[in-house]
Amino acid sequence: MPTYNRLVDKTMGKKYTEANKKLIAQKVFNMMEQGVPCGKSCFSAGIAKSTFLGWTKQSDGLGVQYARANEAMIHSIADEILEISDTDPVTVVDAAGVSRYDSAAVQHQRLRVDSRKWLLSKMMPKVYGDKAVQEHVGAGGGPITVAALDLKNLSDEELDNMEYLMQKSGNVDGQV
Repeated sequence: MPTYNRLVDKTMGKKYTEANKKLIAQKVFNMMEQGVPCGKSCFSAGIAKSTFLGWTKQSDGLGVQYARANEAMIHSIADEILEISDTDPVTVVDAAGVSRYDSAAVQHQRLRVDSRKWLLSKMMPKVYGDKAVQEHVGAGGGPITVAALDLKNLSDEELDNMEYLMQKSGNVDGQV
């Protein structure tokens, strides 16, 4: 396991000054914006994740910064998917001297891409989700308005056609 440069000692009950909090939070945010998850960023900065998340809940400013850093981290995962997909897998040369992609390497790349896609679909479903939602909406995205039909202005032929269609649909009494 790699050794991380810690800003502070992790001791039980340690009190952080506001200046230390800002310094540590900025380091965590910078790492998150580079695609490092919050837990690893906190570990590298020498702070417990629960402590850091407590700070973000207590301070509106830190909460907003955390939300922005988290969104940037999510988008960097999407960039990783493109990098993984664009990288050629390992090639092997068989006994006949023919070069081909190693199937295990191809499967490994597929697993890496699929796991990141799944994670993105859970973290930001509106942006990266697979579900297509179809909605019926009225003008300007509002509710659908139902207009009443004035039967007084219909001709006898139109009324007969309406009655025929209602009977065909099984709705004889005219109720919906």
